[in-house]
Amino acid sequence: MKNLYLLYGGKSTEHEISVLTAKSVINNLDRKKYKIFPIYVDKCGRWNYLGKNTKNIENEKELVVEGFGNVADSISNFFAKDFVNENAIFFPAMHGTFSEDGTIQGFFDIMDLTYVGNNVLSSAVCMDKGTANDVFAGNGILQPEYYLVTKYEFNKNKDLQIKNILEKIGEVSFIKPCNAGSSVGVTKVTKKEEIEPALIEAFKYDNRVLVEEAVIGDELQVLVMGNNILKASLPGGVKVTREFFDYEAKYFDETTDHIIPWDLTDEEIKEIQSVAKRAYAVTNCKGFARVDIFVRDSDRKMLVNEINTIPGMTAVSMAPAMYMKTFKKTYSDFLDELIELAVENKKEKDSLTTNRG
Repeated sequence: MKNLYLLYGGKSTEHEISVLTAKSVINNLDRKKYKIFPIYVDKCGRWNYLGKNTKNIENEKELVVEGFGNVADSISNFFAKDFVNENAIFFPAMHGTFSEDGTIQGFFDIMDLTYVGNNVLSSAVCMDKGTANDVFAGNGILQPEYYLVTKYEFNKNKDLQIKNILEKIGEVSFIKPCNAGSSVGVTKVTKKEEIEPALIEAFKYDNRVLVEEAVIGDELQVLVMGNNILKASLPGGVKVTREFFDYEAKYFDETTDHIIPWDLTDEEIKEIQSVAKRAYAVTNCKGFARVDIFVRDSDRKMLVNEINTIPGMTAVSMAPAMYMKTFKKTYSDFLDELIELAVENKKEKDSLTTNRG
C-alpha cells in the first residue's frame, strides 16, 4: 500500500480552487491502494499536516485549518515527525504560483521524492505564458498573435507600450498575467481606452503581462497523459453565458455547460489531439496536462492557447470529465494512472547517473 501525501491550498490566487480539487481527489482515491495524508498549505505557505484521512470529505471546510509559526519550521516539523518515506508519493494539487510553476517540483527533486505530474522544466515553462508561447513559436506550433509587456517597460513608457500593442495586436485583445491561472487578472479589451486599466489589473498578479489577439472561434480543451507514450482525450469545451470563460464561469456559474466531445469532424478530432500531444511534448510535459486550443472559425486552424500542468480536478472540472468520457473509466482509474506515471517517471530519473565515466 502506498503512502500518498496530498498537498493543496498554497500561496496562490487559486487557493480556494485547490481545496475543491483536494476534496475531489480524496473522495475518489481507492483506500484499498493508498493511505491518504492531506497536507493543507495555508496562504502564508505553511504546511499543516492533517493526519491520515479515513473518510470522504463532505464539506471542503473540513480541509482548511489555521496554521501557526513560520514556513520553514512547518515543513521541517512534518518531515521530522510525520513523514513516512516507505512507498511515499506526493500529489501536488495546488494550482498557480508555488506549485504549478515548478517550485514545489524542485523541492521534491532535491528531497529525492516521487511525485505526481510534471517536472520542474515543464511546469515553469507552461506556467509562464510568454515563455510557453516562445517555445510554441520556435517549434512551429500555431498560436494567437501575442505581445509581451514587462512592468518595468510599462512604467518607463506606457504610451510606447500601448502603441506597440495597437500596432502588433490591435484594439481587441485579451490581456493576462504571464504567471496566473483560472483566468485571474484576465481582461477582454475592445477599445484603446481599455488597454491601460487592463494592463494595470494584470500587473497586480505578475511583472510580465501577455497581450493576445482575440480569436473568433471555439476554445477547446484536450487532456494529454503519459511520459514517453502519450494519449489524448476527446476534445471538450464549454458554453458560457458570460463574455468569456472567466474564473466565475469555470467554477461557480451553474449555467456553464460542459460538452464532451465537442462537435468536430473525425479529421478535426485527430488533428486537435495531434496538436495537443505535440504542444505537450515540446514543453517536455510528464504525467498529464490539459492543453487549451482555439479552433478559429474563419479557416478552422488550431491555435494553442496554453497548457495547464496541474489542471483543476474538482467535481465540475474538465480534466477528469474528459478522461472518463474518452476512456470509459472512473475518476479513481484516472488517479491510479497518474500515480503509476509518477512511479514510472521517478524510475526513469533514478536510472541516470551523476558520476563521470
